[in-house]
Amino acid sequence: MKRRYSIVAILSILLFAIACEKDEVEPDNPFDKIDYGTGVTANDTLNPTSITGLHRNVFLPKCAVPGCHDGHFEPDFRSVQSSYSTLVYAPIVKNNDAGDFTYRVVPGDTALSVLHERVTNCCFVNADDRMPQDNIGTGLPQTDINNISSWILNGAQAANGSNPMRPDLQPVVALYITLNTTFNYEYSQLSNRVDSLIFNPFMLPDSVDSFYFVTFPEDDITPLADLQVNTLKVSANKDDFTNAQSFQAVYFDIPGEQPVWLVTVNASAFQVGQTYYMRYYVNDGQHTEDAEFPQNTSIDPYKTYWSFVVTP
Repeated sequence: MKRRYSIVAILSILLFAIACEKDEVEPDNPFDKIDYGTGVTANDTLNPTSITGLHRNVFLPKCAVPGCHDGHFEPDFRSVQSSYSTLVYAPIVKNNDAGDFTYRVVPGDTALSVLHERVTNCCFVNADDRMPQDNIGTGLPQTDINNISSWILNGAQAANGSNPMRPDLQPVVALYITLNTTFNYEYSQLSNRVDSLIFNPFMLPDSVDSFYFVTFPEDDITPLADLQVNTLKVSANKDDFTNAQSFQAVYFDIPGEQPVWLVTVNASAFQVGQTYYMRYYVNDGQHTEDAEFPQNTSIDPYKTYWSFVVTP
């Protein structure tokens, strides 16, 4: 009886082992027999001189590296669109000592495009500051530079093939000076401001009957001499120029000197002890509203920089 029971047990073990062995056999993969080789290699139809081709081949792998143009600062080379919008007619932040550049890319002109300058000039501002900076002293391959040049010279088109429109920005007035009528003393200089602080009013002696206000408007398209309006207004109210006194500027060009717009300000009606605020208005002829400097929305230190106090 024991012997018969042992045989049955042995047979059960063998059958179980065989079953396990069958379970471990991998089934056939029907995809193993598929031949994907067609013998034909797909052609790369992406134009290397397009913004899309430049982004794939140059801007993304060589410029949008961590800590560089990966969104930390412009140009932003993370995508085709961000590359285009921060390059074409995008104002520059860093210029060379001569101030030769206005935009990162000027369609049709590599000489005025700071992008081209940065990838070809070894020493834009400092030694060995050519881009990209991951390998200082070694520039892009000439093929990449040629493709960048071709894109710019062919109009710096967008990804859809459209031609960019040159922006027409409002004129900008960042600086002014006030002089006596013999041009040998500047009232607006730092040492003649209240407490010698640049953002405080400058002091105008009550004995002054008139003085010159000189400013240097800039515009991205319109020449300085063709700017319109060019009016200075003076008000005792910091934010209300409704009834302000108005003085018309004239274009003043001395050979060999920087051209300016000059206003003769009649100071005879100004009162001792009163602070007066100035605003300058200019138009490039392309905008319905005049550019105003400063504006009501400007910070107070900027408004007081454009002011003076009449002193006894």
